[in-house]
Amino acid sequence: MGGNPWFLFPCGRRWCLMNKGEREDPFTTGSIHLRHIGHATYVISEDYSFKTETYYRIVSLEVKGKATVPSSRETLEAYVVPVCLSRAEGAGIPVLPWVISDRQVPLPAILYGVHYFADPSEYSVVRDAETAGRVVRFITNGGKYPFCYQPIGEETGILPVTAIFGKTASAPDGVGLLCAEIYRVFHLPLVNCIFAQTGDRFALSSLTPVRYSSLAREERAILSQVMEEECHG
Repeated sequence: MGGNPWFLFPCGRRWCLMNKGEREDPFTTGSIHLRHIGHATYVISEDYSFKTETYYRIVSLEVKGKATVPSSRETLEAYVVPVCLSRAEGAGIPVLPWVISDRQVPLPAILYGVHYFADPSEYSVVRDAETAGRVVRFITNGGKYPFCYQPIGEETGILPVTAIFGKTASAPDGVGLLCAEIYRVFHLPLVNCIFAQTGDRFALSSLTPVRYSSLAREERAILSQVMEEECHG
């Protein structure tokens, strides 16, 4: 009389069977979650990079006339460092200066690949010529492509902050507000905001993907809560 204790739920490219009495984590590696609110479809995923399953899911929804959050354009702009920082700066978010180069690297600096095959989650902080040379050869594929560098100060540190719909679990004063502003510009439900910290000043360096497995308990709680309520930031 208690009814069927089993139900189906989508997980990645397949459907999974789960007992209603179990409390299994829905945020498994590679899973994509859709939340429909009003006229918009919110797409929650670990990685919105170009040519990923998530990117094509967003494009497919847009082709059907659906309004998606984020849009395919926003995902492309968020993960290309120069484009990302230009948009963020235009919205009043403090950003690091950046330069596209094929050889020159002032030290210290943060280096990014910007070619078609570059991994948006990879960046390197270099403080000596030997390390810089090795990283440049790698991210340019032996000099075939340009790269992006961001000059930083000797005392500058790197602060990655995970933002869930623009919310953070534990961020320094002011950084939480910056993450909220970043969400209003790019609308990425889940993203790592890479900040450069010099004293009490913070500047955006890049946006990178987040793995569910890397989320702290407090961050998972925020994600679950927002999924259960509304996805507005």
